[in-house]
Amino acid sequence: MNRLEKLRAKLAQLQGRMTTMLNENPDGLDDALSAEYDQLEADFDATRADIEQEEKRVEKQREREAFMAQPQRAALVETSVALQGEVVDDDKESYRASFWAAQTRQPLTDAQTRALSTGTGDKGGYLVPEEFQTTIVEKLAEKSYIRNLATVSMSSSTTNIPVEGVDGANGWIDENGAYPESDPTLSQIVMKAYKTGRIIKVSEELLADSFTSIEAYIAGKFVKSTIKAEEEAFVVGDGVGKPKGFLLDATLGKTAAANNAITADEIIDLWGSLDEDYAGEAHWMMNRNTLVALMKLKDGNGDYLVNKGLNGAPSTLLGRPIVINKNMPDIGSETKPIAFGDFSYYFIKDRKVMEMKRLDEKYADYGQVGFRIDKRVDGKLVVDEAINYLQMAS
Repeated sequence: MNRLEKLRAKLAQLQGRMTTMLNENPDGLDDALSAEYDQLEADFDATRADIEQEEKRVEKQREREAFMAQPQRAALVETSVALQGEVVDDDKESYRASFWAAQTRQPLTDAQTRALSTGTGDKGGYLVPEEFQTTIVEKLAEKSYIRNLATVSMSSSTTNIPVEGVDGANGWIDENGAYPESDPTLSQIVMKAYKTGRIIKVSEELLADSFTSIEAYIAGKFVKSTIKAEEEAFVVGDGVGKPKGFLLDATLGKTAAANNAITADEIIDLWGSLDEDYAGEAHWMMNRNTLVALMKLKDGNGDYLVNKGLNGAPSTLLGRPIVINKNMPDIGSETKPIAFGDFSYYFIKDRKVMEMKRLDEKYADYGQVGFRIDKRVDGKLVVDEAINYLQMAS
């Protein structure tokens, strides 16, 4: 959880505490409670000020990143003599310009042809420029339910991730006694590279525009469809030709008594089922329909379990933030509508290589050109007990 999310969660907790105090004391607060309420109110105002300051800082950072991401015809700063020997960035820019010039069928110079030859893919297409792939991954993170909580990295090959199982244990040792041998169990999670992709059709008229607009257009279209495919797989994917969703390996935390309704006690039991080692960074995850059902639940004191977030802060349930994910199942027979845990133990591995191929003839009769583009990724929950779920009755 980033700092802004933590501040918003704190704000929601303060608001929930103040609301509870007022509801529990309809005739007014005594001196002790009044002092506590005043302190909560001061903390609320201070936290809100911190949020506003952090939001301004984040917005300025986004503006800087957007500015730096704009195509440049000249260097943003003057290159120093000491840096002129480093040609890596120049090579990347040369390849990027050559790549999009080739995609829009602009005449290539000899230098551009040589630059482009370094990125020939194994299926007759070209490897997309590194900046373009970085843009894709960043935009995926902006709109993703899972990526902002998961552990995301990039690799150029299949990766083995060591995972510690049962911890070793200390023993009490007499003077001159032997130390107990107690080794942790280790296993490995293999992160593969499952391919997702599509063909994006572009009109010949749009291709007549500058290549930078084509770059943004293809990136936007590909991100939208990739998010839809990835997010579903990250939740319920079966691991066959696609990533394995966290719900398949997560731990059963609580089974509901009914198949069409959830009680407040069952939510509390699910909360309590998560090992405290994972509770500190835990999030709730459910779809909007399930959240609506939970917003009607009250505890024994008549207080609603869900505290609605204010000013963009996430809603909280028993003090932990709620993430709405439309790929989570609805409440129904034997479904798993709610997950609770530390989603940083869900690992996502993006492959560094993306490939694009231009298809001129396939859609020529319609005045369109196709761009076949793919991305490879894998996802797995590496520690089963880090996320628990609620199972509905059959």
